[in-house]
Amino acid sequence: MSSPRRAHAPATLLLLFGLTLPVALTGCAPGADANDARAADDGAPAATQAVTAFVDVHVVPMDRDTVLEGHTVIVQDGRITAVGPVDRTPPPAGATVVEGAGRYLMPGLAEMHGHVPGPDDPDYVENVLFLYVSRGVTTVRGMAGDPSHLELRDRIARGELLGPTLHAAGPGFSGNNVPDPAAAERRVREQHAAGYDLLKVFGISAEAYARMAATAHELGIPFAGHVPASVGLAGALEHRQASIDHLDRYVEFLVDEAAPDGDTGFFGSALVDRADPARIPEAVARTREAGVWNVPTLSLVEHLASPEAPEAMARRPEMRYMPPRVVEDWVRAKHQFRDRPDFQPPAARRLVEIRRQLTRALHDAGAPIALGSDAPQFFNVPGFSVHPEMEMMVAAGLTPYEVLVTGTRNPAVHFGTPSEFGTVAVGRRADLVLLDANPLEDITHAGRIAGVMVRGRWLPGEEIEERLEALAQQVAR
Repeated sequence: MSSPRRAHAPATLLLLFGLTLPVALTGCAPGADANDARAADDGAPAATQAVTAFVDVHVVPMDRDTVLEGHTVIVQDGRITAVGPVDRTPPPAGATVVEGAGRYLMPGLAEMHGHVPGPDDPDYVENVLFLYVSRGVTTVRGMAGDPSHLELRDRIARGELLGPTLHAAGPGFSGNNVPDPAAAERRVREQHAAGYDLLKVFGISAEAYARMAATAHELGIPFAGHVPASVGLAGALEHRQASIDHLDRYVEFLVDEAAPDGDTGFFGSALVDRADPARIPEAVARTREAGVWNVPTLSLVEHLASPEAPEAMARRPEMRYMPPRVVEDWVRAKHQFRDRPDFQPPAARRLVEIRRQLTRALHDAGAPIALGSDAPQFFNVPGFSVHPEMEMMVAAGLTPYEVLVTGTRNPAVHFGTPSEFGTVAVGRRADLVLLDANPLEDITHAGRIAGVMVRGRWLPGEEIEERLEALAQQVAR
């Protein structure tokens, strides 16, 4: 009988593929032999370890606010097959064993407002996918629709490409491509037939929005994203938009008068002095009654509103993984926002405070919330950005456990698949993050990553760091 194998990150792993192929291309699983390495170099799917056992680990199951100390979690063929006390749950013969003593195992995180690039730069696409996974993001609701994402979604699901499970939105609904209700209906039907997972909303007329909503409900495809000015918060709730992202149009609702005409600023920044917090309970009650989700993306505003100089933000360690042109665009954008009359420091601070109040009030009332940071936007590096986003949610008044629910269990509920992922339990997809400290004690501990498992494929921390370093070198060239 063979004995369990101990998992170690091969020091030469990147020499096999990371320095000669794009960083996030498929590679070797820990324990793969030379034939597997050659298959990876040839572009074939990487071999995956059939059975992995996390032994003597503290499990953060996320079905309740607790830690299961000294447990073993067994994964086979991409699914969790056993969770039990270490003395009663031996790893199967031949399993790869991940030593968990003193560490914490939680479900992978979901980025519910993420972006994946289009097909023009395949290396950038694959790097973005790897960046998500590297920081424990194992599910992404992609909100920058492109036809290439359908194939990308399926390649990831088949294991041909390393990346988070992708839920793909279709190309957005805007005034440019949806000039009237007939065009809205036609676009819904086309995207549903093409196989997109959801529709992305920008700004369209109230009439086109109503037809889009009716057709989407008829076909059973959700629509989410922005709230058109022509529709407003009340209209989006009435039509049961699946999620409102960025807390869009909530500030406008808090202005105790008819919807203002003209430019209302960046998510209501031009109206913050007229916003009445006493209207928050009504906004929250209507949201809860409608069953509409929110993806607050607090960092989208807070990065721009912070007093930190954009040049200093551009020197943050994770920025070296992004193309310089992208970071330069973010620096310019922050300078431009600083020059806007509606985004001067008092208004920006007020906007941040109102958004935090809304997030706390929505949560406390039971209106569903899901984690999202709008990466890559405004200094939000994919994967990395969900961690400051979670810190901002704690600053808004949620506990670490409550914040982690928004990034684990809640997304599974949002997709209507609560038994598929989001908790550490038998039968769940094996999307897991191994941490060096308890995230329930301090939300920043969710960033102390010792390894990530995505759909049963184990990436030890050493391998992740080697890949990140190779990616930084690639970007610098």
